[in-house]
Amino acid sequence: MNELGFTKDTTPYLVFKCNKCKQYSYVKVTQKTKKCLRCGHSHQVKLIVNSGMIVNGMTAAVNRVKELQNQLGDPQFRTESEFIMAPRIREQSSQLHKKSRMIYNDGAENYLEAFNVLLRDLSHRYSSFPLYLIEAMASDYKIPLSVLKDLIFRGITNKILIKDNNNHYSVRSND
Repeated sequence: MNELGFTKDTTPYLVFKCNKCKQYSYVKVTQKTKKCLRCGHSHQVKLIVNSGMIVNGMTAAVNRVKELQNQLGDPQFRTESEFIMAPRIREQSSQLHKKSRMIYNDGAENYLEAFNVLLRDLSHRYSSFPLYLIEAMASDYKIPLSVLKDLIFRGITNKILIKDNNNHYSVRSND
């Protein structure tokens, strides 16, 4: 009788650096193209196969990408805590936390000011950003994830938050 079980993945993957944004990614060597998850640049695998390294298995590919990405980072930010909150953001976050303690109702309108500050800070750092970045920063601004979905919907409806075809968001400029 044949037993079912996990087998080790030995599929060859190419780990390569994006030609446009210089971030690392991986792709099966049998694929024809790979779109960079960060900048959206499309790569033809046959043209980049010599510029990367081939590893066997998805787990090995993911771990190699993580390792190479960590080497790109600024050494002063590589600490045990992994991330250091900038003093200005820490101060704003503290002020927002004080305000959020006074709010007892979980309605989205009570978190609108904090959401607007979050969007302003994100737009100063990035021209466009993925949803997970908004979700990750929401906790710093004391916005519950249950309320965040409604705030994002309101932002899109009011044309403050613009969603593009790549599911990235940007903030409408006040020009």
